[in-house]
Amino acid sequence: MIIQNLKIKRFRSDEWRRSAAGTPCTLRLSCCNHDPATTVLAHLRCFGWGGMGQKPHDFLAVYACSDCHDAIDRRAEDAIWGYDDLLRALGKTLEFHYLNGRI
Repeated sequence: MIIQNLKIKRFRSDEWRRSAAGTPCTLRLSCCNHDPATTVLAHLRCFGWGGMGQKPHDFLAVYACSDCHDAIDRRAEDAIWGYDDLLRALGKTLEFHYLNGRI
C-alpha cells in the first residue's frame, strides 16, 4: 500500500531541540568544526519530508555543528556530503534519544 498526500501533524519537541545544545555533532562531515557549543538539531530536508516553509518532523533531524548544518542546508557550497552521511548521523542521533529515554 502506498501512502501519499496525507495530512500528518508534525512531531515537534522542544525537549528534542534543546537536547542538541552542548552535544557533539553526529554528522562529522569533513567541514565539521567539532564544537559542541554550535550544535543544533538540524532537520533533514530530503525525500519530501518537509514542505515549503515547513520543517520535517523533529525525529527526522540530526545533531549538527554550525559548519555541518551549513553544509546540509547548502549554505556552504564547497562542502561534500552524501546520503550515507545523513543516514549515519540520523542513526546516531536516534540512538542518543533512545539512550536518554526520549523514545
